[in-house]
Amino acid sequence: MKIHPLLRVLLAGVLLYTVTLRAEVTLSSGLDYSTGYYGLPVSTEITTIPFPMSYVVNQTTWELSLPYLRIKGPGEVVPGIGRFTRRLVLLKTVNQGLGDLTLGVTRQFAVPADQPWSWAAGAEVKIGTADADQYLGTGQDDFATHVDVYYTAGPFTPFVTLGYRWLGNPPGSNLRNYLFGTVGFSWACTDKVTLGLLLDWAEKTSAGGESSANLTLSASRAFGENWQAQVYGMLGSSDSSADYGLGLGASRRF
Repeated sequence: MKIHPLLRVLLAGVLLYTVTLRAEVTLSSGLDYSTGYYGLPVSTEITTIPFPMSYVVNQTTWELSLPYLRIKGPGEVVPGIGRFTRRLVLLKTVNQGLGDLTLGVTRQFAVPADQPWSWAAGAEVKIGTADADQYLGTGQDDFATHVDVYYTAGPFTPFVTLGYRWLGNPPGSNLRNYLFGTVGFSWACTDKVTLGLLLDWAEKTSAGGESSANLTLSASRAFGENWQAQVYGMLGSSDSSADYGLGLGASRRF
């Protein structure tokens, strides 16, 4: 699935236009590390430095993200996809560079004020800017859409996400579109500290792959009105995902 260059320009223009509006802007960064065998005899380590940016305007959140990646492994694992080829190369190499550019939008829909339920729907386009020759990405554009449902019960907020992703399929690959979902909750245990637990699930991304389920535990703390820090840990469950991961991040709201 390749997106026309004109559409890329239009999507970028929409995001830039929101800067001129009265918007809440959040800049973030951090460090994410994961390692796993992905069905191979040797492990793959992926280090990501994310650079997400978001704008909130009239209950609509616009997002842009462009990470920096460092991948140490046999060169068969692509972030977000898992094992991408079947070359059986056991020698570890190091590839690094910019990842894929992701553009997204999520709309929060109004519900009666006395109701604990709320919901949102969104979509994102991943533009294949990462170097496919270094297995930093597939080199193709992807598209996804999702629906989120929340239930507020005092300091607890359980939530469910269900979505579908259409993958670009490079020549010679057997990638397939897939369903994905998340079940979890957040707990505002104090005015400044929030704990979260979520389970991510996804169908297999290739004919010979496996579905995946990852468990993530997170803790975030607010500092003042605009700063927030977060730490998290992840455990994977299949050859389609990392065995475990750790991360930290910080964000500043303007």
